[in-house]
Amino acid sequence: VIAVYAVNRLGAVCNLVHPLSTRQELEYCVKLTDSRLILAFDQNAKLCEGLGAKIICCDTTTYFPKSPKGFVLRYGYKFLNRKIAKSAEAKAWTAVFAAGKQYLKEGGSLPEDTMTAEDTAAVMYTGGTTGDPKGVVLSNAAVNASTSEMILEKLDNAPHIGYAFLSVLPVFHAFGLSIVIHAPLSGGMRCILMPNFDTKKCAKTILQEKIEIIAGVPAMFERMYPLLKDADLSFIKHMVSGGDKVSPEMVARYNAIMNTQFLPGYGLTEACGACLLTKLGYDEFPEGCVGRPLRKNTLCLVEPGTTKVVTDAGEGELCIRGPMLMDGYYKNPEATADVMRLHDDGLVWLHTGDVVTLDEEQNVIFKSRYKRMLKVNGYNVYPTIIENVMEKCPAIAEVCAVGMPWKNGDTRVKLFVTLADKNADEAAAVAEIKEYALSQMNRWHQPKVIRVIEKLPMTKMNKVDYKLLETLE
Repeated sequence: VIAVYAVNRLGAVCNLVHPLSTRQELEYCVKLTDSRLILAFDQNAKLCEGLGAKIICCDTTTYFPKSPKGFVLRYGYKFLNRKIAKSAEAKAWTAVFAAGKQYLKEGGSLPEDTMTAEDTAAVMYTGGTTGDPKGVVLSNAAVNASTSEMILEKLDNAPHIGYAFLSVLPVFHAFGLSIVIHAPLSGGMRCILMPNFDTKKCAKTILQEKIEIIAGVPAMFERMYPLLKDADLSFIKHMVSGGDKVSPEMVARYNAIMNTQFLPGYGLTEACGACLLTKLGYDEFPEGCVGRPLRKNTLCLVEPGTTKVVTDAGEGELCIRGPMLMDGYYKNPEATADVMRLHDDGLVWLHTGDVVTLDEEQNVIFKSRYKRMLKVNGYNVYPTIIENVMEKCPAIAEVCAVGMPWKNGDTRVKLFVTLADKNADEAAAVAEIKEYALSQMNRWHQPKVIRVIEKLPMTKMNKVDYKLLETLE
């Protein structure tokens, strides 16, 4: 969190990459942006070597408390991670920090702050159909607009100084950076930072710290409900969900145990993480509702894949305009032009790729993904990326990745494959495929089920019929 603000203050751009990225993914992101410096934790500093950028390594134990408990945690961490290879290229963060303090002590000064609203604040990544992620360019103005609109819309200028905000979503996601970190800090709140989501720890923290504002993804709230349902939650002022649609049943369950209402929203990286939010005061939550546009945002519906506006009450692809939209995809004008389209009204609209309808109250009702994107534990997972990686596995001839229903309304990846060696032992081949997947992809992309079939079904257009595969056991 500190590094994001420090980099911005120096006039540089944050290239925010998932810490569980594979070497291949990391190399792509570093080379795409010509990154000159990598800030990494000790667990993945070795992975960053040989990429043409300087490395600063943050020892995780530096952030453990200076107490007997912290000593035990530090010893345990180092013991459990004793086999992690150290980076010979990396400089220790503590040494760099000490050198910086000495530089200022000797009369050195920081560069003049020349950043403007139009300058790029960060590059974040979203999947692409070609297999390579797309770098979403977000300006300072866009991030600040997303933050201010959420504060105004959500809190409506109510007193919120000192509120505790549960910050568990990662900063390398737009929702996490804009709404879960920048918004509360800009609004004078306290960010209760958690490095990753753990059901028991998060529920315990909510109760112990009396968290007033919680923003997360549906799967997170589903898992915490059994641990919160019998507790006194009168201290919660706002509970916001994004990243996927929410069931009316879960909304009703939380509304029954709080003095406020559960508010589903909608956003995407290209819009700084949030652009729609359900209004407080609804009587009955409509299934699939993701809210109304935040202030200064407008929307329209078009026939999917076109710029023809839907004028009746039918379904359409959601398009958005507002101050928090991205500048485009970095070094990818073709992909930018595909989603940032000029309409007949003379304005440029962001095409979200999601099919929705509007109800009588003008709430947006989410229907389906226009694209094949999956939501795995709240993370965007793209089957095409999985397929492009796994088709390189020596044991595989053909591959198709689809989503499969999982616990608490979540999704996991199912892999359909045909074997390169038709006479191979199936169990041994599946084991080899699993091992390959583990070595090449992060855990959200890992197939939960691998099914070997004789031949992938094809459509009349000679494309793999992934919709048919989604229906198979």
